[in-house]
Amino acid sequence: MPNPSLVKNKEIRTYLNSNFSICRQTQTKWPNGPMLQETGSIIEKYNIPIGIIAFLCFAGFVQTSDEKGKTLKLWPIFHFLLYFTVIDYFLMTIISFEPFMLKVNSAFILAMILILVICFSMRLSRRRLNILLLKIQYLPPSPEEKMFHLLIPILFLIHVGLSATSAFTAEKYISTIFAYGKELKTHWARLMLIFFKDFLLLLICPFLPCFIALVYCTICLRCSSFIRNMAHKIALFCPEQFGPSEQIRILRHMAKIDEVLKIAQDIFSVPSFCLMLANTISCYTILGCYLLTPMPVYQLMEYSVIGISSFLCLIATLWSAGALPVELNNLKETFYEKTYLRRIFFEFYKEQNFMREILEKPDFVFSGCDILFYKRSSILAAVGTLITYTVLVINVN
Repeated sequence: MPNPSLVKNKEIRTYLNSNFSICRQTQTKWPNGPMLQETGSIIEKYNIPIGIIAFLCFAGFVQTSDEKGKTLKLWPIFHFLLYFTVIDYFLMTIISFEPFMLKVNSAFILAMILILVICFSMRLSRRRLNILLLKIQYLPPSPEEKMFHLLIPILFLIHVGLSATSAFTAEKYISTIFAYGKELKTHWARLMLIFFKDFLLLLICPFLPCFIALVYCTICLRCSSFIRNMAHKIALFCPEQFGPSEQIRILRHMAKIDEVLKIAQDIFSVPSFCLMLANTISCYTILGCYLLTPMPVYQLMEYSVIGISSFLCLIATLWSAGALPVELNNLKETFYEKTYLRRIFFEFYKEQNFMREILEKPDFVFSGCDILFYKRSSILAAVGTLITYTVLVINVN
């Protein structure tokens, strides 16, 4: 007569095979893939997009080990140009005083000051950013990262092309404003002045915030991709195989990713907050100008690029940072499901399990100065606020 317990265990295995389609092996084995090992060594290393690294080195946001020190000499020039642009724009606003444009220019100056705060904060955090970049090289890249390789040269080409277009299409009085009220005699001098100052203005707003947002989105998406892969690997286990050793391994991986998230939050808390404010101010200012005053073609082109870039930057930041709570919640649910099925079907009641350690862990959400919390639901709030603002401006007008 067959043993009832053996029959029962056989029925359980058959049930799991037919309903979950995950029990494919009889021995516990960690699925192959780019995961951190328990000792901290790395199976595979992934490069960060070269455009992002070049931008961070040029801006002085990371420490470089260049023996010749060529890259180290560029960041002071970069920061000098940023401060020069803000002061120059402030002086032009005062000299060419106009009531309506004073409000617009004041909003842009505020956005520029916020961008300077971002640069100053990231410059102070350059050592920690170095550590963070080294750590995220060992996290699998997200599918969206391929798009970043294309976005960086596209943004640069748009920047140069828009500056050149403004130089050739701008009216003559624009060069007088850029020259603090003095009229330039030669045509080429006017072109060079407009191109140079327009290039700097577009650099600080919107293209510098876009590059910083790309860095932030890359970090967020890599962390989310790592957590998603972990949840997928847990789902491949049969509950019978998902024992204490595998559960501890998951917790060790979570401890390592928690360290990365903590460093990222410490570095980008202030910059991301200022980035969100600067993009919001730019969106509302551009929208107000578009609805309330007629603009020449070159100015309409510039304002359209600034407005669209700021809005997309705002949405992309919220979407990328907001992916993390979603993936963490999915990981918790998958972990709980496997441990729960292991207990009720295979009767490992006395076995130590780690459901409490992962379920009672507080949810991590990226935030800006603990004031703005980045969730995907915030996108609807941002779009709704923008629509409300548009309706109010139209009604007032």
